[in-house]
Amino acid sequence: MRKRIFIGINLPEKIKNRLVEEQQEIDRSFSYFCGNSPIKWTRKDNLHITLFFVGYLEINDLPEIFDIVESVVSKFSIFDVKLNNLTYAPKNKIPPKMVWANGEISDELGHLQKAMETALLANPNIILENEEGSNKNFIPHITAGRIVQWQWSKIEPEEIPELDKDLSLNFSVKSIEVMESELKKGGAQYTSLKSFELK
Repeated sequence: MRKRIFIGINLPEKIKNRLVEEQQEIDRSFSYFCGNSPIKWTRKDNLHITLFFVGYLEINDLPEIFDIVESVVSKFSIFDVKLNNLTYAPKNKIPPKMVWANGEISDELGHLQKAMETALLANPNIILENEEGSNKNFIPHITAGRIVQWQWSKIEPEEIPELDKDLSLNFSVKSIEVMESELKKGGAQYTSLKSFELK
């Protein structure tokens, strides 16, 4: 049995609640200007920061992945993450594909992500396959929503609301999660398989 695995940071409830409020506000702005929103919003429970996308693994390989993540996390202390703004993404991409809450890459977050990536890629069971480029040039972000391209294309350019919303949100990262992503008919569902606390 194979599982689709990634390493991530879960968000505090108050941060998730604020992001849901922002999703609803953007939805209203689309309704006001053009009648309907072309954005499929990420469910509240799925909001997270991905540190590293592992890919599909056999279930028997998971204990080794847990050991690697635990070893990396043991070298790091609790640190803060700052979310700066909410924008269309990727930057300067027309048409955009997503709505991101953009994070600030602190020294602690950058070092942790790089250490995690290096340790995991040293494991021969991890094969990135067609998502090989997904971990390059790490940009901390939360995917708040994905744009439905056929709906977006039907909106006149002048009716598309501008999006560069200041967030100025801070939260402490106290643990790192090994997450499973199950692709279901209604969208992806994320489950924490194991949590590792920072010092």
